[in-house]
This record gives sequence, C-alpha cells and structure tokens, in this order.
Amino acid sequence: MNKEERKSLHERERIQVAVYPSYPPYIFLDKNDAPQGILMDYLKLLEKRAQFKFEIKKYDDFSNIMEDARNNNVDLILEIQEAPSRTESLNFYFKLFESPYVIVGHKEQGKVKTIKDFETATFYLPKDFAIVDNLKDQFPKATILTPCRNDLECLQNISESGAGYFVGPKVVATYYIQSNNLEDLEILKYIGKDYEPSIAVVNNDVLLNDVIYNAMQSITYQDEQEIVNSWLGTFNKPFYLTTAFWIKVSIGILSLLLLISVFNRYLQHSINSKISELKKAKIKAEQSNKLKTSFINNIAHEMRTPMNAIMGFSDLLSKENLDNSQKEDYLNIINQACLRLMEMMDNVLEISLLQNKQLSAQKNPVLLIELLTKCFDKYKVTAGLKKIPYRLELDIPETLNCVVVDKKKLSRTLKYVLDNAVKFTSQGEVFFFATIKDNALEMTVTDTGIGISNERQKSIFDSYSKSNQYDTTELFQGLGLGLTISKAYTELMNGQLDLHSELGKGTTVHIHVPIAVANKQEFFNEKVNEPVKGPKPSFYKILIAEDVDLNFLYLKSLLEKMNDYQFQILRAENGQEAIDIMEQEPDINLIFMDIQMPVMNGFKASRAIKERFPYVPIIAKTAYTNSEDRQKAFASGCDGFISKPIKPDIVKEMLKKFIHN
Repeated sequence: MNKEERKSLHERERIQVAVYPSYPPYIFLDKNDAPQGILMDYLKLLEKRAQFKFEIKKYDDFSNIMEDARNNNVDLILEIQEAPSRTESLNFYFKLFESPYVIVGHKEQGKVKTIKDFETATFYLPKDFAIVDNLKDQFPKATILTPCRNDLECLQNISESGAGYFVGPKVVATYYIQSNNLEDLEILKYIGKDYEPSIAVVNNDVLLNDVIYNAMQSITYQDEQEIVNSWLGTFNKPFYLTTAFWIKVSIGILSLLLLISVFNRYLQHSINSKISELKKAKIKAEQSNKLKTSFINNIAHEMRTPMNAIMGFSDLLSKENLDNSQKEDYLNIINQACLRLMEMMDNVLEISLLQNKQLSAQKNPVLLIELLTKCFDKYKVTAGLKKIPYRLELDIPETLNCVVVDKKKLSRTLKYVLDNAVKFTSQGEVFFFATIKDNALEMTVTDTGIGISNERQKSIFDSYSKSNQYDTTELFQGLGLGLTISKAYTELMNGQLDLHSELGKGTTVHIHVPIAVANKQEFFNEKVNEPVKGPKPSFYKILIAEDVDLNFLYLKSLLEKMNDYQFQILRAENGQEAIDIMEQEPDINLIFMDIQMPVMNGFKASRAIKERFPYVPIIAKTAYTNSEDRQKAFASGCDGFISKPIKPDIVKEMLKKFIHN
C-alpha cells in the first residue's frame, strides 16, 4: 500500500470479516468457541500484510452472510464459492483450495450405478449455498430442499430418516461422517464439479479491494505450504478414531515407510527440476525484458528520422520562398517520410497480432508468375542504384500459374526477404529463384551481402531482437522485424522458412509454401458486366462518421475539392449518432464509417444501419489494414474498405463505384 491508502485504512473504525466456522477441517470452533483452521491462518497472514486488525463476525447460517453482504453489513467474507449471482455484490480473490463435490447417501438406499440415477432424487442442502444453483442446472427435475443451517445438520437428517441425498466437498463430508460416527452414510458419486472457495470483498469498497488484492498477491507458495503443513496433523486426526484404521496401519506400516521413502526421493527430484526450470524461466524473462526495452528505445530512435524530415520540410514549406519544383521535391520527401513511418507502425502492429495469434491464413486465387514478378520488380530500382546484378528465374509452367494461396501474406513475406537481400548487399548479386514441386511453392533468395554471424542467427527471428553489431545497425535503418514477420507468415500458411548465412559471404533464404492448383478460367476469365448508366442527381448527401476532428476535416476537404460532384456533407461523432442521423435523413447516398469510435463502434453501427437501410452503401475506414479486419467489416455490412492514411485516388474510386447506385 502507498501512504495514502495506509492512512485511509487506519482511519476506518473497523473492517468486519464474515466467518462461517462450519467447514472442518478448514475452519471450525475450538473449545473456547473461537474460529480456528487453515482459513483463519490465511486471515492472520492477511492482517500481517495489510497491517490492520480485522473484526471477526461469526455466522451459524450462511444465508445470513449473503443477506449482510447484499446490505453492506459486512466488508469481507473469508470463505465463499464464486457464482454468477454473487458477482453483483462481491469481488472474488485467490482460490484457497479445491475439493471435489460428492453425493452422500444412506447405505440402505441401495447402490447407484450412474449419475443419471439422481435426476429425480431429493437433495438436502443448506440455504444459499452455491451448490444449490449448480444442482438446479445439472438436475432440473430433482427436488432440492434447504431445511438445514449447515452441512452437519443435513447429514444428520439423512442418517436419521434414511432418505434423500447430500452434496458437499469430499473433505468436509468425510470429516463429518468420521468424527460424528455417521457410519450409516457413504460417499456415492463425484458429480463432476469442484468446491473452489475464495476470499470475497464487497465491490463498492474500492480501498479494501485494493488492499486485499495487493495482500493476496504478496502471499507466496512458501507461505501457503507453511500454513497447510502446520494443520496437517489436525486434518489427519479423525482417521485415528476407528479401529479399522489402526489395523490397516499395523499391517501396512513397512509398505508405507517404503512408499514414503520412494515418494520423498521423487519429490526431491521434482522440486530440483522445478527449481531448475524456474531459474531458466527467470533468466529468459529477464533477457526478454531487456530485449523489449531495447526494442522500444529503438522504435523511438527510428521514428525520429522520418518525423524529423516531416517537421523540417513542413517548416521550410511555410517559411521559404520556393519555386514549384522545390515545393514538389519537399512534398515528395514529406510523403516518403510519412510512408516510412506508416510502414514502421504496420510492422509493430503485425508483430503484436502475430504474438496474440489474431491472424490466420486466407485462401485467394493468384496468378503466381505475375505476383512473384511484381514482388521482384519492386526492388529493381534500388538494386540498380547500388549497381548490383539483380536476377529472377521462374520455373513455373503456365498450367500451374493459377494457384490458391494467401496472396497478401505471400507478398509480404517476399517483400521483407527481398528487401533485406538488396539492403544488405553492396557488391556481388541478388538472385531470386522459384519453382513448384510436389504441390508446394519453393522459393530461394540468395545474396552475397554482409551475412549474419552464427550467434546472431540464434535470435534472428526474435520479435524484439535487432543486431547490435557494427555490420548492420550502424549501416542500415529499420526495426529488424522483417524476418520475424516473414517466418510467422510462412508458418501461418503451413509452410517453412529456413535461413543459411555466413558472416561476410552472404545469406540464402529458402521458403516452402503449400499451394493448390486452381482453374484459371474459373477465376480470371469471367466477363465483367458494364455498369448501368442512369441520370445523375444534382447533388449527393454524404454522411461521415468520425470522432477525430482532423480526420473529418481532411476527408471533408477531399470531397469538396472534387469538381465532378456536388455534396451535402453531414457528420456523426460516434456510431449511435450515425444511426440517429440516418433515421432523420433517410435519403443519404453514401456513408464513410470510421471503425474505432466512442459510444458505439463502426462495426455495430454498420450492422444496425444495414438492417434498417440496406440500400445505403457504407465504406469502412480504419487504421487497421489486415485481412481479418476487412472480413469483419464486410461481415458487419460494409460495402467498401479504405485504410488510413486516406488517399484521394482511393476516395475517387469509391465514389465512382458506389455513388450512382
């Protein structure tokens, strides 16, 4: 706790803890009518960590605890099973232990075979216990009665009447049966659920919730073991009350000693193994944190380069007397810096999505020769400027040219590999070869560049790793994410990426991607229907749903500068407002819908508008550009998709496609 929290806690008159001392051996009353047991030791440990003395409030009827909790007459409950109906008034922390729920019945009722035998049975349970709701769901046709205050009363009722069944934690049921000589009762079945009690705090007490959460977080595994071990003798005490137990102990004492010896050896081996694993995990976590810190620092450093160009040349544009040629050069530089900044942010976002497993492979028909050639041609100019041979060889027959594969992920994978090959090669050549073999696309990119050391190759695919050697960092820019993304994309396509390199001699990257050959005519030779020409209206009514003022003003300016159209532009600042405007203006011709907005996002708003106005085209606009986001937008009813930053040409295409319909 900080000083303010500690001061506020000690200024309180009291904090009442509800205790239900009827669950031996976990909690019970001693001869002096004082609560004892494992749970009380947990409470004492909490008091020590919170440095505050709680006030104990004992209950002999659990339903009274729930009533006081709902009425804020108690602050904390020491032992309670989490249930949906209880989360409205309570927050639950730290599962204390687990004990399987079992069904107990009278021996004279006869043996049961399966759990279905209890579907119409009668159960006796204490009122307001969490198991009552569970049984109602599991046995909807059963009769559930709650005439008793605690588990012992229910067991005694069944013992005396010889009818009905009880459900409770196995440890508690066994303890009561043995310690109260209820020898006519027996455990019949495990119902498939466990009793997992927690400590609960009333949810309107923010300070107490923080204190309990922090205190429970500070309890270590060693603390728990010390508490359990201190009560081990108490737990075992009831077993010594029967003669049969002593006979079994006498007969099996030698076997038990041998078993204990073997078990101790096994435990010692397991503990040593766990300690070794924890040490390795600690070292790995520390290394990972260092890499992440270095990665974040690298992002900040790399971002300054394009930002410096954007801010510097923007300032020159506003202050210098420039001719048109100089202005065009400055604008091109600013545009390239913006694209560089966007590429860096896209890479970071892709890594995040890949690590959280939020991306999956898609199936697209692709003309392979055209796609590979386009990827290769992207770096022709760069290779030409460096005056290095840049060669392509495709061994792909026309009959295998049309395949089904994830087009975007394949293109991005090649982009990063070819970009690295050209970037890190100053002399020699870069050679790209591709062929199809055994229903798989086999690609090899070979360069004679600076190469990668053996030590560096061990972490080359780490998301947060970037070489800190002189041969790359001080010579070239970038976040070092290309190969990480390439390998992840290849594996998403059920493929494999292998890298072989020698420092100072070059690198070879081999990519293996499974494909399926498709019918080219089916996908690429369909006739395109000519659009139906009709009379153009005098103007169009456009709704822009955008919560950021700068983004709205930019798109509004783009639309107003298009001389071929006359627009009346309306604005909604969130999804709900977009729905309201559509209700008032049903003649809107087109909607530009931002995805991330307050109150209601673009997905929900698009879905609601399409249900009421299916004829109005909606264009989703977002900073997220992966295929999963596109699919989600189209599934919500959107007709088009544009990514930020928005380009004028893309807006013109969208208007041409949707404005006449």
